[in-house]
Amino acid sequence: MTITTTSPIKPFRPARMDIHVFRADVSKPVVTSFGTMTSRATVLLRVEDTDGHFGWGEIWGNFPSITSEYRAQLAGWALPSLTIGKQIDDPAAFIAGVQSTLKVMEVQSDEPGPNAGIAAGLDQAIWDLAARRAGVSLRHLLRDGAPDRVPAYASGLNPTGAIEKVAECRARGFRGFKQKIGFGDDIDHGNLAGIRRDMQGGEALYADANMRWTVAEAVDKIKGLAVFDLAWLEEPIRADQPPEAWRAVKAAMPMPLAAGENLRGAAAFTEALEWVDFMQPDVGKLGGVTGCLAIAREALEHGRTYCPHWLSGGVGLLHSANLLAAAGGAGVLEMDSNMNPLRDAVLAGSIRLAEGDALLPGGSGIGIDIDTDAMDQWKVSHQTFR
Repeated sequence: MTITTTSPIKPFRPARMDIHVFRADVSKPVVTSFGTMTSRATVLLRVEDTDGHFGWGEIWGNFPSITSEYRAQLAGWALPSLTIGKQIDDPAAFIAGVQSTLKVMEVQSDEPGPNAGIAAGLDQAIWDLAARRAGVSLRHLLRDGAPDRVPAYASGLNPTGAIEKVAECRARGFRGFKQKIGFGDDIDHGNLAGIRRDMQGGEALYADANMRWTVAEAVDKIKGLAVFDLAWLEEPIRADQPPEAWRAVKAAMPMPLAAGENLRGAAAFTEALEWVDFMQPDVGKLGGVTGCLAIAREALEHGRTYCPHWLSGGVGLLHSANLLAAAGGAGVLEMDSNMNPLRDAVLAGSIRLAEGDALLPGGSGIGIDIDTDAMDQWKVSHQTFR
């Protein structure tokens, strides 16, 4: 993909790479229909060039819990030799070369997800670095006049305490709320009915089934969900189901369909444009900034809405927010409402909420630096490469 930037990108050479892993136990786990997360982890990748400019990326990993430590080791084994000392004239072209080189390892190891994840984290860091070198925010590097605020919604509402959590999120400034479902009609309908009962003008209610049902189950469940006036239903079936399965589900839906976080490969997103209303690629899973911007633009060209998926740490959240601002459209930013001290430490209050919008930090790149020493209590490992 070719990305035309608003400021010329002068060639640079990475000279150092740091990969940090942090993990924090949480007293309130994240509960989904496919499993429970009792801790939160983040893998932060920092790339510094020969002039001292730097950029941050985040390597995706939230479930199962072992993915973060493993992907950090994989990144440390694979990425430094592909990055340090290489001249980068075009971040998109550079990451395409990295992905091409990793392809053999991906096939040999039968690990498309981990290899895509480490490349996506590197892509984020390179784009952040390029924007800092240009002295502009990432969103403004990608699109002139990109807004500094984007609509946002509170995500990841657990099956217990959901109604109280919505009230807490509303008080923080959210005007959209996404409830996790797939726990049985009594729990699902009880939560949705309680949230809907208390909703105020201009608010939106979303539901995420986390791939819980078969096609037949989804078609049946959709009938009962129609009464809740959902702004979308997300991933009612497994993401890798064939087109005929998705068509059957879409035909049964009175509400919009959202999906994308678990699609694999650009071709799958193009195919899904037939049935998906809200396209949700994850900046940590597929192509980083380069890949997600391409998907966003294709979605918008086909009349779909781009809504970045993200349920991990602060660096990926800021990349997602900048991507949404740069892409445009009527999409909303996913912001995890669950306990995550690592995300909060990284952000350090840099994203504020006002009237349902996330106000993005100024400055260059994604707008933050990270004091990793202040996160020592959660440190798992730190690798440095030169």
